[in-house]
Amino acid sequence: MGIRKFINESIRVMNVASRPRRKEFEHIVKITGIGLILVGLCGIIIMVIIGAISQ
Repeated sequence: MGIRKFINESIRVMNVASRPRRKEFEHIVKITGIGLILVGLCGIIIMVIIGAISQ
């Protein structure tokens, strides 16, 4: 893929893309926050289990 083709396709995507509405943005933020909390909780649980095993 040439540079010119890449630039043209990138411009086309930017023209088609739209900013999310407020409701969509809030939904994305909530899902991302829940995901971060779940990953953090999994890490803490793993740390506790490893700490209990190594004692």
